[in-house]
Amino acid sequence: MNHQRYNDYYLVNDEDMGEDTDSIEFMPRQKCCTLKKCLIISAISFVSLAVLAFIVVFVIFPLVFQNSLSLQQDLVFTRWGLETNSTVFQILRFPEYKNYYVPVKDLATNETLKLGLWHILPFDLAKAAIYNDTYDYEDALKNSNYSVLLYFHGTGEDRSDNLRKYQFFRTFFHVIVFDYRGYGDSQAGTMLEKNIVNDCRQIYQWLQEKTSALLFVWGHSLGTSLAVSTLSQLGQEANTTGLILEAAFTSFAEELYHHPYVKYFRWLPWFKQTIVNPLRKNGFLFETSKHILNVTCPILFLHAIDDAVVPYFMSKQLYNISMQRNVDEEVKNNTQLVLFDKRLNLRHYFIYQDSYTIFYFYNFMRHFTGFPVSTNESSHQS
Repeated sequence: MNHQRYNDYYLVNDEDMGEDTDSIEFMPRQKCCTLKKCLIISAISFVSLAVLAFIVVFVIFPLVFQNSLSLQQDLVFTRWGLETNSTVFQILRFPEYKNYYVPVKDLATNETLKLGLWHILPFDLAKAAIYNDTYDYEDALKNSNYSVLLYFHGTGEDRSDNLRKYQFFRTFFHVIVFDYRGYGDSQAGTMLEKNIVNDCRQIYQWLQEKTSALLFVWGHSLGTSLAVSTLSQLGQEANTTGLILEAAFTSFAEELYHHPYVKYFRWLPWFKQTIVNPLRKNGFLFETSKHILNVTCPILFLHAIDDAVVPYFMSKQLYNISMQRNVDEEVKNNTQLVLFDKRLNLRHYFIYQDSYTIFYFYNFMRHFTGFPVSTNESSHQS
């Protein structure tokens, strides 16, 4: 018997295959084709959406950003989700502070804007004031033996966001913290660098009229550039005793290549044309490396090596530039750079929490009380 015919017979008739063959189901050709079509359509749709998203994010958005001043302002002066209720700033549960609204003149319109400001008492004075509802804050500021610290906060913050840091400051100082225009419950105004620096200059002058104590300035992140520009504009009139720059950057154009909101665009061939140049054209320069040459007081640079927002090498560059200033050698000798090891996990915001920070700060302060200061540059590796 022909075996081939035998096999063909059973393949055709399925004899002796038993009841098992009843359970075998074959997908109809029509259903199989429909499934393939659905998969192909889904794949095409996914790719199309991905391409569309790419075009929107990396092409359309940069082009819109290039011509939108409001978007540029929102990138530079981020204020999403910040507290704006004046009542919160006036009755916050924080020991012994007083809330003020300081008038400043707008640079362009000469209109008056009011900026929210806190005066926080040093610990020793706070103990005397805590049960005294008539405590005279202005007299304390005018006649106290304590020095005064003016704090410039970073973007994306208001004056209520750094309460623990203020507790650190008040060990040494009367602490003055304020909100830039459009931040917190400060009045809104055109958000341009030159306008805000002009506001800061007036806040500094207001403070000078309130006290004859030694004045220190502390800036964080964007606040470092605003602080440096303010002192640069004031010149010798500032009479600042010491400047502390925490997480400082050299210029905004250079910082854009590392900024967490922008760095994913830097590989684009049109990044400089659509992002960097429009910001520069509209005056968002923040050229700290330029203005720091006009600062005449000692400077303490603080930066965490693991800072993912502002790279630490920028503080190193600023330190080197500051050593080229046309100032007394004593000022240069007391200008210091402290880098915090990445294992400490201090990142962009938490340098003040490190146990050693108070010693670095005290070492910087010792110069102004007649004690010698240690080496200029150090790195906290513990």
